Amino acid sequence: MALKVTGYTSASNAYKIVNDSDSDENAEVDVIGSSGRIYAIDITNAAGTNTSYVKFKLTTGTVTVTTTEPDMMLVCGPNTSESYQFPNGLPFSQLSFWTTRNAATSDNTAPNQTTVNILCS
Repeated sequence: MALKVTGYTSASNAYKIVNDSDSDENAEVDVIGSSGRIYAIDITNAAGTNTSYVKFKLTTGTVTVTTTEPDMMLVCGPNTSESYQFPNGLPFSQLSFWTTRNAATSDNTAPNQTTVNILCS
């Protein structure tokens, strides 16, 4: 996994950019270490044949892929990019996520070439 979290401050707010250049079926747990709000999520699926399902747990607690019910799931088709915007910010108490090839909670099939970028505070 290639998880990177970068923080920056503007004149009025402090933001973090979470970049996982190889998001997969292994959960990234509590990636910023605090609560916050999600403002945008960009997903790129470079795989030519498989859909990527990015699953998010936005509440505190243990994350177990195949049994943890995601609080939110975003879809990105094969060989495409998707951008999801939350203008008022989507609140979370703990930001965790993982990506699989299938929508089922029980799935742990590794996706191919999925990048996830999250702008949060």
